[in-house]
Amino acid sequence: MTIKRRIKISNNLMIVLPMLLTLVLGGIFSLIIIRVVGIDPRPMIADRYHIPLLFLAFLLTVVYFTNRALTRYVFRGIITPIDILVNGVHEIRDGNLEFRIDYGQKDEFAAVCADFNEMAQRLSDMVNRQQREESGRRELIAGISHDLRTPLTSIKAYLEGLEKGVATSPEMQEKYLDTIKRKTSDLEYTVNQLFLFSKLDTGNFPFHLDEVDIGRELRCFVDGHEKEYGEKGLSLLFTKNVESVYVEMDVVQFRNVIMNVLDNSVKYNDHERAEVTLECRQEGGEVRIAITDNGPGVREEALAKLFDVFYRSDASRSDPSRGSGLGLAIAKKIIERLGGAIGAENASGGGLAIEITLPIIRQGDNL
Repeated sequence: MTIKRRIKISNNLMIVLPMLLTLVLGGIFSLIIIRVVGIDPRPMIADRYHIPLLFLAFLLTVVYFTNRALTRYVFRGIITPIDILVNGVHEIRDGNLEFRIDYGQKDEFAAVCADFNEMAQRLSDMVNRQQREESGRRELIAGISHDLRTPLTSIKAYLEGLEKGVATSPEMQEKYLDTIKRKTSDLEYTVNQLFLFSKLDTGNFPFHLDEVDIGRELRCFVDGHEKEYGEKGLSLLFTKNVESVYVEMDVVQFRNVIMNVLDNSVKYNDHERAEVTLECRQEGGEVRIAITDNGPGVREEALAKLFDVFYRSDASRSDPSRGSGLGLAIAKKIIERLGGAIGAENASGGGLAIEITLPIIRQGDNL
């Protein structure tokens, strides 16, 4: 039996039972009077009691129609919200995940409708996330196919050149072999990056966490790599640092993050010499590390995609020297595993600023 049918039956009983009870009690009361007083009721009913009987009939009529009106009011207050909820469920079932219930009443159904809207929002977010992940997987496969096929094609072409005797002189043969070695190295690098990303993505990559003085670690990194990046045409400049601020990190992987960012600054810089400034400051319970270059920056609509796997500003991927597009995706995975966050924005003075946020675990030199 449906809820609507149960409500109708209960409402009808609410009308019928009071009327029957009134008639039964009236009859019992009349019998008591007749038995005790000994009065013949027939002439009295005909002569003197027609007014009370009419009043009783009027009273029963008022009870009937009043109950019907109140029943309809109560019935509408229950069934209407149920119909609204049923309609909402049908909309979600039919794939309209953007549908929301607009319920303006302040009753018990308001909380139910609010929960329905929250459920619909969570379901919509989950479906959108799955669609993004599916799109990301397709892009991942396409990116892998392209970035592996390019060096393999070159290796195959140069090997065929050696096999068919195209390289006739020792100098040309050496040049062909050097190219094969370089392409093989590029291929190995891409495979290693992909392996690292897959391990980080599944959470199977081991991290060796230690308490690290972040200011000292950044200073050691700059001192140790300043000459190396100087030879690549990149100048490193420290503008601000913190002291005795400790974070928990895997030093090796954190350095990989910084190197990935700096390598991008070298690859994409359009100046004669690239310049990068590093700034580390404390904000509340976090440290913020800003790495800003003097490059061309990135289109505003592309900023949110910088950390997507295999994303490159070179959409055609025609320039393999600019990497596979895995570097910043790996950097994001590493920073998130360290409990932090990483983002990008165009610097006010031009160039791109990568900002890394890490939680502070303690301050000061005392343990």
